[in-house]
Amino acid sequence: MSTPRYSKQQLLLAVCVGAVIGYGTASTIPLKQTEGTASAIPLKQIERAGADEVATNTEPNFEQLRKDLSTRFIGDPRTIAEKLGDFLAENPGPYTIALATKTVAGMAENPDMLPNDALQSLYQNQTNPDLKRVLAQVLSLRGDNSLMDKEVDEAKAALESDTPNERQKALIELGKTHYAGAANAIVPLIQDGETSVKLDALLALRATGNESHIHYVENLLNHPDQSVSWLANDVINNLQNLSSRARTKLNSADIAAELPPLPTPGS
Repeated sequence: MSTPRYSKQQLLLAVCVGAVIGYGTASTIPLKQTEGTASAIPLKQIERAGADEVATNTEPNFEQLRKDLSTRFIGDPRTIAEKLGDFLAENPGPYTIALATKTVAGMAENPDMLPNDALQSLYQNQTNPDLKRVLAQVLSLRGDNSLMDKEVDEAKAALESDTPNERQKALIELGKTHYAGAANAIVPLIQDGETSVKLDALLALRATGNESHIHYVENLLNHPDQSVSWLANDVINNLQNLSSRARTKLNSADIAAELPPLPTPGS
C-alpha cells in the first residue's frame, strides 16, 4: 500500500487541530466544543504561517551570513580567508560577491583576523572586478598600494582601446577606486576626441583626483560644449578642497561608497 502524501497546508492544519484537541482533553472539554474551537481557527492565519516558514527557509539572512563569515568558530580550523574562499566557491548566488565584499570591507581595520597576505592571496584567486577592487582598497587603507597600482596597470590597455565604449568602461571602473594613482592614468582621456569619453574621464577624475590634478582640467573651462565646460568647473570645485596627499591611500568611506548592493528580499 502506498503512503498518502499531504500538502504543507494540510499538515499545518492537522497540527493546529491536534493541539486544540490535546488541550481540550486535558481540560475535560467535550469533543464537540473542541471541534468547534478548531474550526474557528482562521484558514488565512494557517496559510500565512506556511508562507512565513517558506520565506524563512528560502531568503538568506545576510547579516547573519556576514557575521558567520567574519567569525572563527570552535571546531572550524579555517581562517577567515579560507572561509571566504569556500563561500565564494560554493555559493554562485547573486548575493555572493556583495556579501563577500561587505565582509572584507568590514574587516579593513582588523589585520589580525584578515591579514595582508590573505588579502593578496584572495586577490590572486579571484576574477570578479568588484571583489578584486575591494581587496585592493582594503590593503591600501592599511598603507600598501601594490594591489591598487596593479588595478590601474591592468586598466591601461582598455584606456588605450580604439573602441570608445571600452575606454568608457575602464574609466568607470577606475572612478570606483577613489585612488589618486588612478587619476594619473585618467588624465590623458579628458582630452579624448569623443565627448562621451571626455565626460566620463572628468567624472572619474572627480572621484579619484586631488588638487594636484586641477591644472589638467583648467583648459576645459571654456570648452565650446557646455556639458564639458560645466563639468570641468565642477571637477575643479571638488578637487580644490583635497590636498595633494588626499586619496593617495584609501579610507573606509571610499571603500563603502562603491560596495555592490545586497539584493532586497524577494528580488
